Amino acid sequence: MQLNLREKLNETIKIFREKGATNKAGALTLEELGLPKMFKYLMSSPMGADLPFLEEDGKYYLDEKHASDIKEGMIQGIPFSNWVKQTGRVPRGYLRYRVLFMLRDKSMAGSEISDQIERDTAGSYRPSPGSIYPLLQQLKERGIIEELPVVDGKKRYKLTELGQAFLDEQTGMFEQMRKRLISGPVPAPPFLELPDDIKYLSDSARGLFRRMMELAIEICENPDPNLAQEVDSLFKKTSQRLDDILERIE
Repeated sequence: MQLNLREKLNETIKIFREKGATNKAGALTLEELGLPKMFKYLMSSPMGADLPFLEEDGKYYLDEKHASDIKEGMIQGIPFSNWVKQTGRVPRGYLRYRVLFMLRDKSMAGSEISDQIERDTAGSYRPSPGSIYPLLQQLKERGIIEELPVVDGKKRYKLTELGQAFLDEQTGMFEQMRKRLISGPVPAPPFLELPDDIKYLSDSARGLFRRMMELAIEICENPDPNLAQEVDSLFKKTSQRLDDILERIE
């Protein structure tokens, strides 16, 4: 039976509620929740930024507020769609990791971080003070970053050893996610900018991405060797057909 991602999400939310993992104090490990390792990889992927779950020291809990206002489009395999289209809306989790990656290279103040992100996104997104400063305070309280003495009237922060280890772990998980899911954490869906007369390819590609996600989850939860061989055969045949098409184009 084809897995529906929204149904799967609702089932997972139900598990968190039944186990009482609905706040930081009630956070549980994957084993305690009875969830597969795939959950950890999904949480580290771009899609994970839109899921209503939070991680705390290797344990997870449900973000009830986010669970109540999830939009349909976020769970249909295109978690970065609004950002890619440069509407200014950024998925939850993006800002935290962007800040950590920036502080890995040099110490920066909140305003400098916002300026850099605005430049990097060609002006399509600038974190508001109400987003950036509470985040910096939270990261500081968790020991992931530390505050430096004020220079030129600016309070700057740098990554701690704990923060570097945390960032390395997340980077490693992104690499594992990329290997496990052929689509991987790409910056935009394939065939995004197409003429109107062949725009249908974009929808087909997105549909394929969703099926890949669904299939990956199912196989990780139910590793059936026969099914794996069938999928492997299908992937090889499809790859060969695509190679044939590429040769004709060349």
